[in-house]
Amino acid sequence: VRLGNGISLNIKSTGFQANQLLLSAQFGQGRLSEPADGLALVSESFIRESGVGKLTREQLTEALAGTNVMLDFKVGPESFFFNGAGLRQELTVLLQLLRHHLQDPAFSPETFRRSRESLRRMYDQLNGSVEGVFQIQGERFFCDTSKECGLPAWEQIEKVHLPQIRKWLEPAFQREALEINVVGDIDPEEVIRQVALIFGADRRTAGKTVSVPAPVFPAGKQEDLSAASSTDKAMLSIAWKTADFWDIGRTRRLNLLAAVLDDRLREQIRENLGATYAPRVVSLPGRACAGFGVMKSSMIVAPQEAEKLAGVIKETAADLGGKGVSNDELRRALEPMLTSIKDIKRNNRYWLESVLNLSGRHPQQLEWPLTISEDFAAIRADELTALARQYLNADQAATVIVRPLQPSAE
Repeated sequence: VRLGNGISLNIKSTGFQANQLLLSAQFGQGRLSEPADGLALVSESFIRESGVGKLTREQLTEALAGTNVMLDFKVGPESFFFNGAGLRQELTVLLQLLRHHLQDPAFSPETFRRSRESLRRMYDQLNGSVEGVFQIQGERFFCDTSKECGLPAWEQIEKVHLPQIRKWLEPAFQREALEINVVGDIDPEEVIRQVALIFGADRRTAGKTVSVPAPVFPAGKQEDLSAASSTDKAMLSIAWKTADFWDIGRTRRLNLLAAVLDDRLREQIRENLGATYAPRVVSLPGRACAGFGVMKSSMIVAPQEAEKLAGVIKETAADLGGKGVSNDELRRALEPMLTSIKDIKRNNRYWLESVLNLSGRHPQQLEWPLTISEDFAAIRADELTALARQYLNADQAATVIVRPLQPSAE
């Protein structure tokens, strides 16, 4: 439904979870429009700590006591968004809360101070583990200029001030075109009536589309990092550049290839090397950066074995293209995925997050549920072999190893 004032509404009525209502509101360009590194993360933390109008966060929580309504703010890779939930009968309250956040946000200096302090504690905790240092520094090594992964350095966080947040968010909150998505045990006509009643007086227009430079993937390079960790363990991650999200057939096949590689690495490392490590492989196609995505294998290892295991991972991945993916490997990866697809198609969150969200910008998403089961079931082993041959070459892999700091000699 298009209200004609810069607001569009997508609704899916389901009977999957009785009385459940999920909502999202998408607007603006999100991290694509971030004028300074760190502003998105600070803004998320600040808005979550904030109330609306003259109400503090604590007063707003008290006002909503007795309801199941919740609303959370995120800065996504290509949009800002509020995610909300409640019961069917709480639709009006949820929509009113959304409108107050958009039209009457509270930019309190005290809230800013508290949210910054919360981030400081988070960063202190992250810097004390190899996993945390990888999240701050290692992810950015793989993604270069892409803001779809990793965290900014604390030095960037410290440079962010409240007037910057206000200047960036306020125009987007109040004037950017708004896409509202509602899924659940709902009456579509009542949703349309309530949205028109609460948002009908708004006047919104789409802002300029922002483009970003293509990230440069560090093919063949290695980054060695250290963490002030007291545990004798290292974080090892190998990544390969793949592709963006929008060829959905390729994206599905890369997901399945990641599952095959995960299975083969587990067999190779646990059975052949006798190690009890738990490798995890994920495919992360980019949504905001055309042509860019990564496939990544990560695991916790003994520091002295990191280099050897990096070689094993690269060789195992290259063998998927060189020696090929077997039909048995395909079957082992595909069967649980097909079962999972049956489950997610009966989940409100799938319809909201994977289908409706930003479907105004990407209408092809509305067609994806029609083909997901049949397309996955039709995937062949030789298709995965071809993708492995294209993307998983050993000399194109990038490596990050985060080791614990060695104690200084007395």
